[in-house]
Amino acid sequence: MLTGCFDDEFTTSSEQTLTFSADSVRFDTIFTEQGTATEIFKVYNRHEKSLLITSIVLADAENSGFFINVDGTKGPDVYNIEVPAKDSIFVFVEITPKKTNINTPFLIKDSIVFLTNGVRQDVKLEAYGQDATRLRGEIITSDTEYTAEKPYIIYDSLVIEEGATLTLLPGTNLCMHDKAKIVVRGRLLSNGTQSQPVTLRGDRTDNMFSYLPYDRLPGQWDGLYISQDSYNNSFVHTFMRGTVNGMVLDSSDVSQEKIKIYNSILHNSKGNLLTINQSKVTITNSEISNGSGALIMCNGGVVNVVQSTLANYFSLFDVIREPMLVFNRFDDETLPVHPFAQFDNTIIVGTSRILSPSDISTYTNILFRNCLFTVKGSDDENFINSIWGGEPMFNCVGGDEYYYDYRISTTESSAYQMGSEAYLTPELRTDMYGVERPFGVNPDVGAYQIVEKEEIPKEDYKENN
Repeated sequence: MLTGCFDDEFTTSSEQTLTFSADSVRFDTIFTEQGTATEIFKVYNRHEKSLLITSIVLADAENSGFFINVDGTKGPDVYNIEVPAKDSIFVFVEITPKKTNINTPFLIKDSIVFLTNGVRQDVKLEAYGQDATRLRGEIITSDTEYTAEKPYIIYDSLVIEEGATLTLLPGTNLCMHDKAKIVVRGRLLSNGTQSQPVTLRGDRTDNMFSYLPYDRLPGQWDGLYISQDSYNNSFVHTFMRGTVNGMVLDSSDVSQEKIKIYNSILHNSKGNLLTINQSKVTITNSEISNGSGALIMCNGGVVNVVQSTLANYFSLFDVIREPMLVFNRFDDETLPVHPFAQFDNTIIVGTSRILSPSDISTYTNILFRNCLFTVKGSDDENFINSIWGGEPMFNCVGGDEYYYDYRISTTESSAYQMGSEAYLTPELRTDMYGVERPFGVNPDVGAYQIVEKEEIPKEDYKENN
């Protein structure tokens, strides 16, 4: 038999205390009555002898909504925890904020207090809570307005029935739970403003990794579906992101406008960003970006895209499966109205193919005028005054944090003053952020007028995207 001698002696010196991997634990804004992912920190004993932690106490557990677990022992109070010499333990922290009936985000503070050898040490806890209105299987049957007063968390579905209009007022925030979708049989008016955009996003506010919020991931919710008999919908200063299927438009009468998308962003989808089935659509001053599918899947219809940015540098946990633009049924003479697609003053770039079919020379009703492409090519009946082999020089395309900023900050860009004034309506004299397109000067191509880098409000864009 082997025998051994283990030194279980504890130090009682007040000079030998604990070391922590973090002096504070912070959570981003969290919806009340909804739990968070777990944050973890380590507690170290750097000394030559064991330490006995007399108590580990969550100071305001009754009111704060924080929860702790110390190496498998649930809090809020944990006693007599041994930490061997040169060893460590884990502390796990979660929070479920309590409802407060306060419309604005509110600060929540607490601390975990450690008592060792008569010495008190603590780790600060901090989070922002936000009350929300929860809707499950909501059906809108009469004209209704949603406001910016509180975010709306949508479970299962939000259905706007025929004859009803849902108006999203400036600053409205729809946070969609996993697999939730919006179905429009009546009408949807999303009326954001430059300073108060409307947001449609997933409801997770935590991080997948320390550097990657779930809000930057696709597939957080299903998508937006506009039914056959729904017309005159609008997206104005509206940012929709994180979907599985993006926006899907059902076949309809192309003499009536299905939706107008203006000063808006459709970003980050597991599938197509915008699927148009025999519908009339106008897209101006807008960005459609990043999807595993097509940016625009166009199955017939009348589509007019002006002064917009179409960019696909999707690279997160998936591959791009479709070209950026897909056109089907555009040579089908049996359709009641001959289909037509037109792209003016628009950037169309990315890491995937631009078009499908690759040869659209037989589609005389598809036009690209004053558009910027990074690929090489030459003008013909479909492509007029094109910028071939151009370089838009976007601010940020991906990187380690999967953050994308498709604005342009240098006049060295190939988009600089290469658009045509002929396509500018009065509402297009400014870009999405209110930057003027001067009279008598060719506009920059794309959704964003070029602004010197130091003048660009990056945090505003980052917050919305």
